[in-house]
Amino acid sequence: MIVRPHQHWFLRLFDWHGSVLSRIAFRLSLNLLMSVIAILGYPWYSTLGIHLTTAPFSLIGVSIAIFLGFRNNASYARFIEARTLWGNMQHYSALAAALG
Repeated sequence: MIVRPHQHWFLRLFDWHGSVLSRIAFRLSLNLLMSVIAILGYPWYSTLGIHLTTAPFSLIGVSIAIFLGFRNNASYARFIEARTLWGNMQHYSALAAALG
């Protein structure tokens, strides 16, 4: 286990060693660049005939919410099944110990 000295949380944001930031830095910078281009190009959207609505974002948001809801229900069902099996095992172990 890696034990580090206690640091302020703000200094931990810039800790490069052991961070996942080195793996995602290129993709993160590309996303930042595309965002800056989109923000700077926003005034020219209407002159190019591009009309942005919220409908696609709403549809994608609903589909992602349904997908995550099903995943959450499946993981909760697995948790309940494991808890039930563990409880049965404890019950039968105690019963065997009492009879033996």
